Amino acid sequence: MKRIVLYGLIVLLFLPPFTQARAQTSFPMIFSTFPLAVERGKTSDVTVNSDAEGGNLYGAYKVMFDDPHLSAQIVPPEKGWPPIDPKNPEKIPQVKSVTMRVTVAADAPLGLHEFRIATPHFGISTVGQLYVARHPIVVQQVPNYDIEHAQRIEIPCDVDGVINSPTAFQFYRFHVNAGQQVVFTILCARAENKIHGLQDHADPILTLCTPDGVEIAENDDYYGPDSLLAYRFEKSGDYLLKVRDVNYGGNPHWVFHLIITTAPYVIAVTPCAVTAGQTVTLHVEGYNLGDTKTVTLSVPSNLPDGIWNTPLSFPNGESNPVKLLVTHLPVTAVDASAFQNNSDSPLAGAKPITVPCCVCSWIASANQLQPFTFHATKGENWSFETAAERLDSRMDTLLRLFDAKGNKIAENDDAPGLGTDSHIDWTAPADGDYTIQVSDRTGQYGANCYYALTIVPNKPDFSLRLDPDRAMIAPGNRTAWFVLLDRKNGFNGPVTISVQGLPPGVSASPLTIPPGIGQGVILLSADSNAKQDAALLNVVGTAQIPTGPSGQMETVTRQAQDQTEIYIPGGGRGLYPVDTAGVAITDPNDLTVTVANPNITLQPGGTAKIEVTIQRRPDYKQPVTLDLRVNHLGAIYTDPLPPGVHIESDAVTIPADQNKGVITIKADANAPPISNWPLAVMANVSINFVMKVWYAAPIFLTVEPKNGMKK
Repeated sequence: MKRIVLYGLIVLLFLPPFTQARAQTSFPMIFSTFPLAVERGKTSDVTVNSDAEGGNLYGAYKVMFDDPHLSAQIVPPEKGWPPIDPKNPEKIPQVKSVTMRVTVAADAPLGLHEFRIATPHFGISTVGQLYVARHPIVVQQVPNYDIEHAQRIEIPCDVDGVINSPTAFQFYRFHVNAGQQVVFTILCARAENKIHGLQDHADPILTLCTPDGVEIAENDDYYGPDSLLAYRFEKSGDYLLKVRDVNYGGNPHWVFHLIITTAPYVIAVTPCAVTAGQTVTLHVEGYNLGDTKTVTLSVPSNLPDGIWNTPLSFPNGESNPVKLLVTHLPVTAVDASAFQNNSDSPLAGAKPITVPCCVCSWIASANQLQPFTFHATKGENWSFETAAERLDSRMDTLLRLFDAKGNKIAENDDAPGLGTDSHIDWTAPADGDYTIQVSDRTGQYGANCYYALTIVPNKPDFSLRLDPDRAMIAPGNRTAWFVLLDRKNGFNGPVTISVQGLPPGVSASPLTIPPGIGQGVILLSADSNAKQDAALLNVVGTAQIPTGPSGQMETVTRQAQDQTEIYIPGGGRGLYPVDTAGVAITDPNDLTVTVANPNITLQPGGTAKIEVTIQRRPDYKQPVTLDLRVNHLGAIYTDPLPPGVHIESDAVTIPADQNKGVITIKADANAPPISNWPLAVMANVSINFVMKVWYAAPIFLTVEPKNGMKK
């Protein structure tokens, strides 16, 4: 089972991984943590593992989490760090695992959390993930690969293990009482999506067996590839739970967290959207809920719009965390039984709604269509979006929009960046009634096929993406981060970018992305006397956005979506959204970059040469590519050059025995004028076939106006 890659461009080249020349300086690459989970309110030791050539954790000194409820310290190796050979000080001993001592607050949010590790020579790591659990963790005891050696556990409990080989069936033996209902759920594949180099992903399957191995119940996919199995036992006695990969695969980094519980477990909630500051009644479905059909939930008033994870309270205890959509819109819950099972007419049985709003329901029968009719005025621009998969629903939503005659005018299945959830943007061509229809694309149905449909007017807005998500800079050096601006609904104003959380001695260059431009570059620079440190950063953009026809302006701030590089089998570079980005001040880097003239002026139709000099660390003797863009195998991921300006050659390489190169840029004859636009000349150091480290020098580009044109 492969991860879903968002925003990424896949380049399929049938080449083996990690074949390019190696750099002496690389990012530490985290592949797994074991155990995958830590108990809330406790301090636990966790092993962090790397597995890539160059993925070195030597000298790790700092751990940074996405949540202040978690903290950790690196436990030094019992015999100390391996000594560095004084005759070859540039060769750092390879360390592929370290131990961190993690402390979790008693009120830490349950679920997966991101962390990164900093090392003095190799900088800040790729993303690692750790699960915060409610109960004590039982660790797999090997060998438990057959019935005879099944590991005895006492339920309820949480178990952490590894599907580490194709023959690694794992057996757990437990005792139950007659009538007891037990829920088994596994977290495995969902902990792998953000791991850079883990190309093959687990697809776990849970099988319940009698003591002699006869299968009585099984589940493969529920939460994506991860499984959920609930079973009520008619007879007291011992039983077996078998864990394996459905494709009989295995990998030492396929770690899992198995939850075995008799507590309330919720699989469906309606409405699945709530409003901050209100007390709501939720209809629930699940296991071990007793006679409870509804629960009351007080929603904190300070919650922003978005997805909120929260457990629900029952008379027999607290449930698993459920995902709810927090919205400022009025929420309407519609009983699925009010709709016809199916109909030849897309408008049949449509329920009237007033927009803007949020509508919640579920699919009650196979191929059920759920239409909602609303009135729109000519020229109004509306956004329709479902939240289902993102709320752990089993539903794969399909949205269709119809006019009053039943003619389909828009449709969407899977929207970019939303998984299997759907999104439509639409402008009303005339006054009148229209119908938005919700259905499940795959024909699934049941209480756990629930959704929230939000309908809001589209207003000018913007969002930001960051590429890459980590930086390593030595004192006196610089690197570049790229900010990609997605303008929405006619917004074309300037956006001012800032970086929050910089460690002492590190600064970020100013950047305002002007109208008509969709991306820009920030240079992160370390002072010559900056001390070793690392920090997680936030990149934010601020703009003035019109709020209505009167011309009033509102100051809006948006945080950039961090993205991590994902290695795609065959050599492609994918990007996956993550919650953290960071910078580390390191030992001397492989090289530094300077340009002969940082102020570049272009005439329309003219060219300019950027003369680049690199200063190598004595031990770094590899070829170096030069660029102003993030360019992977000819696929351009970022290009901050202004409109009408481009690089004349896609491949500028400084050979291993040289230190100088030239980038030539050209302006089209009709290139619009721009003054002192900041760019970064990057010298790229290859880490593996996907990842690069780049060091940068600033330049400022001016495109002169054509004769008679004003700047």
